[in-house]
Amino acid sequence: MILILGALIGTALGELIAYLFPGGILERIFAQGITPGLQPPATLDLKILSLTFGFTVRINLSSLLGLLLGAYLYKQF
Repeated sequence: MILILGALIGTALGELIAYLFPGGILERIFAQGITPGLQPPATLDLKILSLTFGFTVRINLSSLLGLLLGAYLYKQF
């Protein structure tokens, strides 16, 4: 839970930096990242039931730093 919270806080700070400094190098460093996932979502059609599986993860430098900070804080307490 702490790791996810750290990643969310890091992402929010990255978005704030991107909002405060649009179009600059800080936006490129902290806000842009990679988004691995299933695009388009996979569908399993069983004729009476159809299941759709999909996920996307957005990883950027600020979320990674927040995740690492959360891990560090978790180990300290």
